[in-house]
Amino acid sequence: MQVYQRTLAKEVSFSGIGLHTGKKVSVRLAPAPPDTGISFIRTDLEGAPSIKVSPKYLSKLFYATNLSNGEVSVHTIEHLMAALSAFGIDNLFIYLDSEELPILDGSAAPYIYLFEESGIKELPKKRKYAVLKREVFIEFEGKRIEAEPHFELLIDNTISFNHTYKPIKFQRLVYKHTLENFKEIAKARTFCFYEEVEALRSNGLARGGSLDNAIVIDKYGILNEGGLRLEKEFVAHKTLDLIGDLYVLGYQLLAKITAYKTGHALNAALVNKIYSEGLYELVELEEDKRKGELKAGLSGELCQAD
Repeated sequence: MQVYQRTLAKEVSFSGIGLHTGKKVSVRLAPAPPDTGISFIRTDLEGAPSIKVSPKYLSKLFYATNLSNGEVSVHTIEHLMAALSAFGIDNLFIYLDSEELPILDGSAAPYIYLFEESGIKELPKKRKYAVLKREVFIEFEGKRIEAEPHFELLIDNTISFNHTYKPIKFQRLVYKHTLENFKEIAKARTFCFYEEVEALRSNGLARGGSLDNAIVIDKYGILNEGGLRLEKEFVAHKTLDLIGDLYVLGYQLLAKITAYKTGHALNAALVNKIYSEGLYELVELEEDKRKGELKAGLSGELCQAD
């Protein structure tokens, strides 16, 4: 695990359309100084208001992870947040000229190319990790998610859908959060069921969705001509979403997460509970140069919800 905070080495830009709004959006990622956190800046609004990533701004968690502080909103941030988590990027300014980040190809893989193009810059300030203090369990309508103290982020994720397409009926993935492992699941795309598409669009969602940025499943299989990218692409994408949602905490969480049929709302409920009840301790890592090992600092301070 990394000892020091990180940001991008230089600015990178990209554009695309929002999955739900269908609007074109241009995005610029810019380096930020230590202890800035991740901040979104809406350049299309007067005064370019900003919103910092925090659980207290989570809102409208329906088929996406969204933030709103009353003045400014940003939508569908989970794929970018997952990639930031994997690269250990703690500080970043994200400028966008619409309310929703582009869906790109429906996965987090494009962010890997962007970050590697920019390069990563280490900052002269220690990174803080959120160490879970006790078990947390949330269950709702047969779906559940549990977090327990652990020395790293480990995810045991299971999906189960009552559907005629066999691969979606049950998939399980046990994932250890490292950049190398993330690159394996980052290519997994978002997915939806064909019979849901019209209902989603009638509710103002999925207006930018297509076979170019999502897997569409009908009664017999997937409609995408290229097939699946991964054998367990469905659970891999749900795990990718979970990683991004956990990073909304504002720090890298160290915990074992066991999830069954989870989604953005349940993920957010877990993050909100950990945050609002102060169920984590902020700890820095120290580098023992004599042994070349990393060890947890003993002077971590108790985190209080603000």
